[in-house]
Amino acid sequence: MLVLKRGVVKNFVNCISAYKEAFMAKARIILPVVLLGVLLVVFLSIGIPPAHAQQTEPATQAAPATQAEPATKSAPAEAQVTQQIASALSSIKLNYAFQLYGQWRDTGSGPNGTDNTSDVYFKRNRLMMSGQLDDVYGFYAAVQFQGDERIFPETVSSTPQKNFDIIDTFLTADYTDAFRLRAGLTKDPLIREDNESCFEPLSVDRSYFVYTNLPRLNRDFGVVLWGNLADALFQYRVAAMKGNDDINDPKSSMRYTARVHVSLLDPEYSLVYKGTYLGKKKVLTIGAGYQLESDAVYGNVAGKDMTKDYKAYTYDVFFEYPTPAGTFTVSGAYLKEDFDNAYQGADPDPRSIGINGEKSGWYAKAGYMLPGKIGTGELQFFGRYEKWKFAELSGIFDQEIKWSALGINYFLKGQDLRLTLEYSINDFTKEDPVNQDFKTVTVMLQFRI
Repeated sequence: MLVLKRGVVKNFVNCISAYKEAFMAKARIILPVVLLGVLLVVFLSIGIPPAHAQQTEPATQAAPATQAEPATKSAPAEAQVTQQIASALSSIKLNYAFQLYGQWRDTGSGPNGTDNTSDVYFKRNRLMMSGQLDDVYGFYAAVQFQGDERIFPETVSSTPQKNFDIIDTFLTADYTDAFRLRAGLTKDPLIREDNESCFEPLSVDRSYFVYTNLPRLNRDFGVVLWGNLADALFQYRVAAMKGNDDINDPKSSMRYTARVHVSLLDPEYSLVYKGTYLGKKKVLTIGAGYQLESDAVYGNVAGKDMTKDYKAYTYDVFFEYPTPAGTFTVSGAYLKEDFDNAYQGADPDPRSIGINGEKSGWYAKAGYMLPGKIGTGELQFFGRYEKWKFAELSGIFDQEIKWSALGINYFLKGQDLRLTLEYSINDFTKEDPVNQDFKTVTVMLQFRI
């Protein structure tokens, strides 16, 4: 049995009391802070040993180790340390992946910006490193180059854009299958589509319209606690993250997130979802999430007034089922991101408007993979449809977009070597010289090791 020391309990009680006094005036924040505080204090105080760790899929536990007699010499201890260091170093893995895009759009170039535009660039060009200190503690880090890109989701840039970023750096701590932790720069856990691996999507990419303004678009600095319950029938994720962080913020507030899903067929154990399992699993997962950041933006930045909270919620479903006639995939989601009508202010915060600002909408996508191989690979057809309403987009209030696409995936070596062809149509409800309907053709070569 694990016993908490009297000092730890006293500190825990004092900590909870301090939170209560500081946040009594803002009751909507107390619950997530207390929740995360309790979990973190338990985590720090208990210090569950690696022997109790459980992997993602339960494995047979080893017999308890017998207590070793005290060493009479330092040599065995030094050898053990050397062995631990060698084991940690040998666990370090390097992976590399890229997605090379060739794109054509029927607008964006020429004297008036109405001629066709063609582009070739790296959508993603990523180097990843991971390793384990022991059975519990590990790390993951990734750096990425993007560019030189002119064609973007809703615009064509006049000059090629590129960037080089550290996109992930976090500690992992897997105590049990029901209690795991990530701390550092990692993905925001709210939206399924954001948390589907970008190298395993159904269509050429994830939805362009499910992001918000964070340090790395769908990544943020903070702590994510998560775990699988009841043999992974349920999964939960709770997070406290940095959120908006700018001199124009009304207050420096944390962004709190909670997400749950239930897997009614084969479990989705991982924190990272997939857009398709290529017929290797039977999956029916239903999920939902909620997010809150108080005092996130001003509706009038110049006047420093009209303080607005940020709230978002989503619900989603994913289904994939292999049959002798082929593999069928269907998924969809609804998302609402709300800045409490900050866009109606005299000088709204730019983060509350635009493609990553206040909006609501949904997407649906479907795929069909033929049984067996076609030549040396597997062939999959897909389609998706999305409808979104933006508070303000490119100077137009209450703008709506209908976005549709059809395409083909050819998996030469699964997702490790893949070719994708996609044809998409972007339809604006309100058009002007800046906002004109357009069509895009994308060819993607994906490679990873």
